[in-house]
Amino acid sequence: MTVSLLIFVICYMVAAILGLADAGLFDCPKLASIPPPKNITELHPSHISIAIAVGDSITAAFSADSNLNEARQLSWSIGKGSEDQLTLPWLLEQYSPKVEGQSTKAVLPNGITHLPHGDYHPKCDGLNVAESEGSANRGSVDEQWGLIMQNKGKYEKFDSRWKVLTYWMFANDVCGMCNQPANQSHAYTTWVEKTEDFLTNVTSSFKNVYVNLMSMLDLSNIHRIQQSKVYCSLLHKYILKECGCIDKGTPAQLQMLDDNIHFMNKRLHKFAADWHVKLQQQKRTDIAIVTQSGFEGIGKSLDWTFLSKLDCFHPSAKAHQSLGIGLWNSMLCTEDREHRCGIVFKPDMKPTCPTEKSVFYTGPDVIPGPPNEAWSGPSNVIV
Repeated sequence: MTVSLLIFVICYMVAAILGLADAGLFDCPKLASIPPPKNITELHPSHISIAIAVGDSITAAFSADSNLNEARQLSWSIGKGSEDQLTLPWLLEQYSPKVEGQSTKAVLPNGITHLPHGDYHPKCDGLNVAESEGSANRGSVDEQWGLIMQNKGKYEKFDSRWKVLTYWMFANDVCGMCNQPANQSHAYTTWVEKTEDFLTNVTSSFKNVYVNLMSMLDLSNIHRIQQSKVYCSLLHKYILKECGCIDKGTPAQLQMLDDNIHFMNKRLHKFAADWHVKLQQQKRTDIAIVTQSGFEGIGKSLDWTFLSKLDCFHPSAKAHQSLGIGLWNSMLCTEDREHRCGIVFKPDMKPTCPTEKSVFYTGPDVIPGPPNEAWSGPSNVIV
């Protein structure tokens, strides 16, 4: 091989390597234009033009950047995102000519003395109506529905455009359930009632909407991670009190917490199954309510990088990216939902690349088997 040829080969290889590095986690090809859907069973990512999210401090992205801000611009399900911080709206924007509703900047929680109420920032939140400390038991579902209705008029042709609405009102409702089964808890009863009311409001007020009901990961693992770091352990022993028994709970209490999470995850599946039948009976072909179960059972491989360095509790920016990609992948998982399409939950998980024929899942509810996760350790860890 001549010197000039050798130099050419080396330069080509370096350029290829740099190109891969620049591609980041998203390296999907562009697609040709997709015809409008006749009904929701034909809904493709390119058809979505409005994103909406309901939830608590997770969706508000509190302390995702390890400070006191809500980093709403990088929220997993509703933040504007970027090529270096993938979110559901950012992924949708790679296929849809126009996506609106995203939150666009970091802000301090609004009215910290009376959270969750009033934690909405009209100049930058869009249709991210999530509130730090939000829960069904604190009136947040009703309040956030009101915010959606107040703000939907800002979006031209809102009713006729295809929308994705992500509902993750869960953590603060289950947090106190450490000493008794959920079905003996008034908090659980309220959560069920408010979730059902919300779905009734959505289906009676909206058309052309795909609703994600988000299952919860095993929160006892947050306690495990906190105990693995001296700073986090001392912080939660002496200063912070977060989420019921997560800080200082006994093994029995933490197990009860996870058991109740599993029980409530199953109830989310029942919501989806029941509404699938109701919508068929009503001959609604413009709405789907789907439990996205990609996070169910996740937690055993999580480490400190999943959490904010400030409070050792809320998801980090790194976690938000994986949560966003996990939601996207779950929505596009249509053939093997029982096994989660073989997706492994990990920091460098890549988004599923849709084709022209891809659609979001709208079929009957599917309860998944055990999760695949490898946040830390070998990539073939299955727990």
